[in-house]
This record gives sequence, structure tokens and C-alpha cells, in this order.
Amino acid sequence: MERTPESFAGAISSGDADRVNDAIDEIESADSVDRVSIYPDLFEACYPVYDSDDGYVRQSVVRFLRDAYPMLEIRIATSDTEQVGGYTIGDLGAGRERLVEILLEALEDDDGRVRRAAVDGFETLSVTFNVAELDAEKRALLATLDDLIEELPEQKAEHAKSAKQSVKRLGLVGSLLTDLDIDSS
Repeated sequence: MERTPESFAGAISSGDADRVNDAIDEIESADSVDRVSIYPDLFEACYPVYDSDDGYVRQSVVRFLRDAYPMLEIRIATSDTEQVGGYTIGDLGAGRERLVEILLEALEDDDGRVRRAAVDGFETLSVTFNVAELDAEKRALLATLDDLIEELPEQKAEHAKSAKQSVKRLGLVGSLLTDLDIDSS
């Protein structure tokens, strides 16, 4: 598979589980520093695919964008430097924001598979928030999830509650990683 945004979007939109999983495996094998520069293009190419009528395709978009997110903040926060590959934690804010937006949108999806993929995305992203000590972003996300819980119908609100619990619970995981001074650079 070519590592172009268009080829990834094609695989994701196919609805073919093997192609989707191959695309996810391929993007995960790319170095996180390399993914930072292509994430905006990946998002632009794959996000429109979310408009599909097929719940599996929408779930695939959420899974792909979640797994494509480089999480470089963790490498930066656990290293002895303030940047990795020329990027600082602050440089990565736009990508995090975009990922949060699609995860929030997915929590409102009519398909439970899509909502579960969003919950998994929040679990993954919350490690980034915690290890990189992005406390203000975490608090804002928790407040947004509280609002969603109040607004959504019961079945969807349950997934939003799960997402909120994941974000809150993983604060402990982030603290442990920071305390262990794990350097993944």
C-alpha cells in the first residue's frame, strides 16, 4: 500500500475489513515524527469518508484517524528535551483538536460500533493528555463530555460516560509512566 492520504482513504472507504486493517497496520508502522507532518493531509482525505451510510466505514474512519495520530507528545514529555523531530508539544495541538472533534462527533453516531471506536480513541488520547500534562485540554474535554452526557439519548450517553471514565481513569496511567521516567525517544 502506498503511504498517501488518498490510498489510505480508498482503503478505509472500501468497507473491506482486510484493506482497512492493512491501512491501519501500515500507518501504525510509520514513525511518529513522520506521521506528524502527514496527519493533517490524512485527516483531510479520510474525514469526508465519515459521511458514509455504512456504519463499518464510519467506524473504520474513527479507528484509522485514532491510530494514525502520532502521539508524539508522549515521546516529548518522557524525553530529556523539549522537542522531538523539531516538534514541541505545543506544535501538536491542532492535530489533537481535530482528533477530539471527530471522536466527539462519533459519540453521537447512531451505530454503536462507531461510538465504541470513539471511546477507544478517548482511552488512547487520554494517555497523551496525562503524560504530556495537558491538564487544561483534559479539563475542557471532561466538561464537553459532561455536556454530551446531558444532551444525548440514554444509549448514546452511556458511551459518552464510558469515554469520560476513560479520560479520568487514565490519569493514573499517565502519572505512573511519568514517575517511571520512561524515555521512548
